[in-house]
Amino acid sequence: MTTTTAQADTAAPGGRSRPPLPFRVVHYVALLLVVVVLLIWARLIVVSLLVGVGIGAILAPVLRRLNHTMRIPRGIAAALIAVLGLGALAAIGWALAGVVDSQAALLSERGPALMQRLQEIATGLLDRFPWLQKNVAQLDMGATAGAVGGALFKGAWSGVGVLSALLFATVIGLYVAVDARSYREALVRAMPARHRDRADGFLGKAAEVVRGWFNAQLIDMLIIGTLTSIGLWIVGAEYWLLLGVLTGLLGIIPYVGIIIVVVFAVLLTMASDISRLPWVLGVFLVTQQLEGNVILPLVMRGRVQLPAVPLLVFMLLMGSWAGLLGVLIAPPLFAVLRLGYLEFYVPRVDRMGAPAPMEALTALPSQPGSRTVPMRGPPPPSPAATG
Repeated sequence: MTTTTAQADTAAPGGRSRPPLPFRVVHYVALLLVVVVLLIWARLIVVSLLVGVGIGAILAPVLRRLNHTMRIPRGIAAALIAVLGLGALAAIGWALAGVVDSQAALLSERGPALMQRLQEIATGLLDRFPWLQKNVAQLDMGATAGAVGGALFKGAWSGVGVLSALLFATVIGLYVAVDARSYREALVRAMPARHRDRADGFLGKAAEVVRGWFNAQLIDMLIIGTLTSIGLWIVGAEYWLLLGVLTGLLGIIPYVGIIIVVVFAVLLTMASDISRLPWVLGVFLVTQQLEGNVILPLVMRGRVQLPAVPLLVFMLLMGSWAGLLGVLIAPPLFAVLRLGYLEFYVPRVDRMGAPAPMEALTALPSQPGSRTVPMRGPPPPSPAATG
């Protein structure tokens, strides 16, 4: 019995011998240690690589279409896309620069007066609520100011790191898009022969998930940024375009981005013209309701929704691991991980006849007004289909 088990352990499909079990265990442990080292000490490089692969997955169909229809070599097509992308960004910046720059300059000039106004409002609140004044008196203002300054410096330095990582990721993405088929075949060949077909199918679906997220997110950002700018302009907000652009840009961060914009808008409005605060808040309330009940359902038509609670937890984990860049890549990465869960784990559990855990990741009913992130992906497999 023992001899038969040992022979079965060393026998592989196709008659080839497999390495002994201790050797395989050492191999997997060494691979796990390498992954842990990369995740801890080279996380910025790992995140940049993930972003680059995502960019490559987005651009690969465009390069393939240009190559098939216009006979443009992939390398030249990638260079053209890079030039056109930079030109589009420059054109958008030039179109918005006049108003945004004037509003930013006005904000910079009025910064001291705005801060004084906020201080007066805070003093009035302290006078009205003595219990609040006692709590504030217990704070170490010097330590608090130092902590805030350190956080701002760290955030600015993190922003520089994010820009550098995005530049590096863009270069990687262009190279991946030019030779996407070769990289995909190399990854598939690294898998055992019996798993290569499923691995190839999973890579194709994962690329579709990333492309679906990018397209839906881009459309949503453009619409909500435009609507917010128009609404703030109608109610007479001073920094209507600046806040609208921030709403569109930070819309790439689910849930958290709009909170940052609203807090910033409230502070600006309180410091400049507090009488307009209800109108400004009303604009954000209306646009967010439109986004949750009209825009996102249209954008997400035919797409799979990501559950809010697991996504928020995953965003916190990615943010604590890789900072701002980790938060930015959390939604598409979570969608790919969810796809792997549906493709590999759920069918295996169904074949075993046991109930699959985490049912919230397999199917979610669409609820009007809920803020979800659109993703493309396959429907949850049914027991009849997997059996």
